[in-house]
Amino acid sequence: MREENLRLRSRAFAQLKKRIKESFALKLVWGFVNLLRTALKRQGVCEIKSMEDYVSIARKIFEGSRYRASDDDVKRLADNMVLLEKRGLGKLNKRLDDSNNKVWDTIAEHEFAVILISRHSSTIPISYEPDALKPPPDFKVEIGNITYWIQTKALSKLERENRQDKIILKIKEASAEIKVGKVLSCMLSDDFKEDSLPELINFIKDKATSAREEEMLLFKGKNNQKAEIKFWSPAKTELPGLTLGFSGDSDSVMLNITGLDSGQIEGSLRKAVKAFNWEVDPQNINLIVMEADNKEDIDICDALFGTEYEIIGKSNHPWSRQNDGLFDNLDFSKKVAGVIAMKRKPEKWKFSSEEEIAVESLAKKYNMTPEQYKEQIKRQSPIADYFLILYMNNSFKYLLEDIKKLLRFDKIVYDNMRPPMGDGNFRSGTE
Repeated sequence: MREENLRLRSRAFAQLKKRIKESFALKLVWGFVNLLRTALKRQGVCEIKSMEDYVSIARKIFEGSRYRASDDDVKRLADNMVLLEKRGLGKLNKRLDDSNNKVWDTIAEHEFAVILISRHSSTIPISYEPDALKPPPDFKVEIGNITYWIQTKALSKLERENRQDKIILKIKEASAEIKVGKVLSCMLSDDFKEDSLPELINFIKDKATSAREEEMLLFKGKNNQKAEIKFWSPAKTELPGLTLGFSGDSDSVMLNITGLDSGQIEGSLRKAVKAFNWEVDPQNINLIVMEADNKEDIDICDALFGTEYEIIGKSNHPWSRQNDGLFDNLDFSKKVAGVIAMKRKPEKWKFSSEEEIAVESLAKKYNMTPEQYKEQIKRQSPIADYFLILYMNNSFKYLLEDIKKLLRFDKIVYDNMRPPMGDGNFRSGTE
């Protein structure tokens, strides 16, 4: 009996000892997991989540916008988030989750990252905002002995552009009442609001007569809102009042110098190039990627290659460009091998009878017709396939084949190309 008791005690002691070891091991494991979580958070990387977590995050992101997300939209965004997490680009997921009212700016960057990693296997190092540089370009990709540095820029700021379009229309109407036969060019800062409009109109009235030809005048309104104003005199045409839109610099040339879209593009690209503190060379290729859904190719060409103009009076209608493009500017040109425009491919849309009723209600809320609201929704579709158009800097044509190793392009555009007459965009398709 005594021996049996000793045996039972020995077994109980062994089990207790085993449990203590297991408990200690479990504590070590959880300690390691917590350390890993802390390290991931410090690096701005999302914690490991289930697919349901990503679906929930994707749904929350869409709920913060006016876009009517389908279950398929939510699923596609969640799948993209998982894809980025697996490739070590979780920082982009966190940025998108934290973006609040800047979802559309961030989602373009997110979509570009998906295009990149879908193009390259896991053996190709792709990093987002690499720590070695302060401030870093958005992406670093290493293929062989070439490092590609990529800065992204969103141009499709729909809410702001709609607001500025209304302001520009009011400027155009007010300018026509000013009886000075000149042409007006007006560039507004991103934060320009309608409450500064009366001051700006008075500024234009005061300067219209006395301003020198093509003199850049800076208007500063409330809260440092700015506008750049220039005046031109037409070569031959007599204008009844101040006109927003066209000017002539000689008797044979008429130029579209409104500059609203091409000027906005130029301003955005000038900001983007600041990410590069080095010049392009065969081992370091700098590229700017911009989402350009609401921009026409003709305006991008003007911003990069120079303002296009027609020479009137000759039978074959020759055209040329001024030397005012960003690729003519050495500070910009030496640092950028090319600019890539991302444009969403059109998708087929069909509204159910229930959705038609909802569209009517929402259209009234935003002072639109149902058809205008439908078109607005279609243009805003965030998760999509993209056309990629490369605008090539002539100085680095010799690097084209290396740039093609990075991405596949639907179109490659050079300075001697322009969209078909009467069309603002190139026809889709390959080069």
